[in-house]
Amino acid sequence: MIDYRLLEAFAAVLDEGGFDRAATRLGITQSAVSQRIRALEDGMGRILILRETPPRATMAGERLLRHFRQVAGLEDEAIADLGISEETEFRHLPIAVNADSLSVWFLEAISPFLADSKVTLEIFVDDQDKTTRFLRAGTVVGCIASDRMDVQGFTSTKIGVLRYLLVVSPDFSKRWFPEGFDRASATRAPVIHFNRDDQLQYRALSRIFGMPQVLPPAHYIPSAEKLADAVLRGLGYAMMPEIQAIEEIKAGRLIELDRQGRLETPLFWYRWNRPSELLERFTRTILTEGKRILDNQYIL
Repeated sequence: MIDYRLLEAFAAVLDEGGFDRAATRLGITQSAVSQRIRALEDGMGRILILRETPPRATMAGERLLRHFRQVAGLEDEAIADLGISEETEFRHLPIAVNADSLSVWFLEAISPFLADSKVTLEIFVDDQDKTTRFLRAGTVVGCIASDRMDVQGFTSTKIGVLRYLLVVSPDFSKRWFPEGFDRASATRAPVIHFNRDDQLQYRALSRIFGMPQVLPPAHYIPSAEKLADAVLRGLGYAMMPEIQAIEEIKAGRLIELDRQGRLETPLFWYRWNRPSELLERFTRTILTEGKRILDNQYIL
């Protein structure tokens, strides 16, 4: 049997990003946290945490963390069902969301659920192709991602699609595309990516100009809001969700460069496949409200 005091210390070190902060959270000394981690590793017969800054789970540690999250969630459910928990106690849901969804529709979708539930969320953010890494690491109990894939222990359901437009500010367009948006000017003008894994701009340029791939100079701005702000300030051109760009286009502050560059990215909700009343209610909200918002985005 696994000693869950040891597992709790193990999860706290990873959640808090260090042994000191884990000790503060648990109300014990750093030495006691270290002893519990060593005892857990001795009992499991393998290294579970890489002593880096911040600490990082090994592959074995990731599997153990997933197990702890699931058991902790089921324990919360059982306590609530038995009426043992205090009326004021909040339950905690760690989830992963891609940056664009968080920026343009996610909070609107979940607000009714949070208003009626004693739940706190911890949101982990990455590009839409990368959020499943949080599932695999055992960090979250659910995530929004753009790819449908098999993740052991989890099921997925399609929410809808997020539509993207290739946009630019009028001043930037006049400066860089005075004769129109063609291959040569697209190659010279700076583009803006979310990060180095962001392929949306390249996919749009391939749809418009074909191969070989257009490779313009690039900015990297890992914030959906700040990326949009950079486009509005005339720092480059980029793909933006239509929901986010539409009012700026109507006001004349943004221009869509080429309709051929429009892309639709599917969005899937992943959640663990063990029974959980709380997670099922949250899932129904995501699927219902998310679909409603995404289905109403087609404006142009």
